[in-house]
Amino acid sequence: MTWSLHRWVWLVEAPLFVGAPPAGSLNRCRPYVLARGIWGALTSESAQAGANAFPDYRGRGKTLRECTRFTYLYPAARMDGTWRAWLPEYVPGAGLVWRREDHSGASNNGAVPDRQFRRWLIDARAGTAIDADSDTAAEATLRETECVMTNWRAKSPAGREPVAMAGYVFLKDTPASDLDAVTTLFIGGDTRYGLGRLRRAEFKDAQTVFGARPALDGGDPRVLTSRLLGHGTSGRDVCGAREALTGWDRTEPNPLLNLSAPRWTPGSRTAEDVWWTVDPEGTWLDSP
Repeated sequence: MTWSLHRWVWLVEAPLFVGAPPAGSLNRCRPYVLARGIWGALTSESAQAGANAFPDYRGRGKTLRECTRFTYLYPAARMDGTWRAWLPEYVPGAGLVWRREDHSGASNNGAVPDRQFRRWLIDARAGTAIDADSDTAAEATLRETECVMTNWRAKSPAGREPVAMAGYVFLKDTPASDLDAVTTLFIGGDTRYGLGRLRRAEFKDAQTVFGARPALDGGDPRVLTSRLLGHGTSGRDVCGAREALTGWDRTEPNPLLNLSAPRWTPGSRTAEDVWWTVDPEGTWLDSP
């Protein structure tokens, strides 16, 4: 059983909202796209393509779970004709920082504090609910929603260049051409209001996963690295942060709200390289 590995890049054509735990009236946004969100968007688009009746979302989603694995998508900027992703990393004494793939773009070996990086990438949109009786703003509903912008801020190393999202897809018993029909994805929250439109800008064969060595000959693909680039679980000592993820599972007749056990967040690090197994949910599991 062999997997093939491909790198894809998606251009952010509309503000992107990938929800995180809120802070008061501020709906916070993650600066990356989770694998589950990619799977859901790809299931929706591919099921609708050419469907003459109601799309078979459940069947298409099951097929994708069996034949594909996704890494998270991370912000990328075009530098010298090449899309370069920015990746998270926890550093002792400094907390969460971001580095470009080539470790350039800032001082201190390319490390940019999380707070500064978010200023380059994320803006907030004001919103409120409308009272149907008075046609005015409903009381206590004023809020702001963070979104990944379509262009980097001028003070970033990329200047005002377009924002893209870069990641990898593993395919098993599925030709890459099967994904060619899907060139647009709608990911995240409020897509019905025009948010979260991504257009594919690049799809090509790859040999590494953000520079890390993969193993493609098992039941699930694996990646050898000391840095988690997805939410993961490990029994080792890890430098980083943990959070529990929740989400609806609507593939069953009675939709369920699933809450995971706390997992290490992207950027968390182990003391040495570990073989991480990428499961159908996109979770990185510490392989013994």
